[in-house]
Amino acid sequence: MEDLDDTESPPKHPILVVDDEEEILFSLRGLLRQEFEVHTAQTGAEAVDLMRRHMFHVILTDQRMPQMNGVELLRQAREVSPWSVRMVFTGYADIKSVIDAINQGQIYRYLTKPWDPDELVAVLRQACDHYDRLTARRTLLLDLRDYVNRSQKLAAGDEVHRLTSAELLERLERSLAADEGRGGLTLG
Repeated sequence: MEDLDDTESPPKHPILVVDDEEEILFSLRGLLRQEFEVHTAQTGAEAVDLMRRHMFHVILTDQRMPQMNGVELLRQAREVSPWSVRMVFTGYADIKSVIDAINQGQIYRYLTKPWDPDELVAVLRQACDHYDRLTARRTLLLDLRDYVNRSQKLAAGDEVHRLTSAELLERLERSLAADEGRGGLTLG
């Protein structure tokens, strides 16, 4: 008899959840583990260490934590894990921390506690889709740059083709540099 479920499920997106409260991490692991590859950290320093050793598609952090708040963590995440989609959540409605999170951490979303479980999962799915789109765009730009470079070598004597290729390469480099400024995945 044939196995009806021969298809492999796609790999889960790795996400990092950071909160100084163990109960919240336990709750989020239980809620998210079916759909995501969940990693947790209780401090900003622990989270940064994990980011140096693993690639995370999404980083979700609490804003109010001792030693390093969420905004500072996400600012460091831009350096250590620039293509990770960054999100912050808090139980406090502090407009300054929202502004800081947006300006310094370049966050994707700002969420409040308590969260609705269905809404949180939906937002994380959207963040993972956003990561996938950024990664696909970056891969396309890098492939196109490689193609143009190879084409230039093949048409070395064709002045018109060389100039057009040079212009295209310049535009590609600007697009890639703009992506780097937003944070992104280094591919190759």
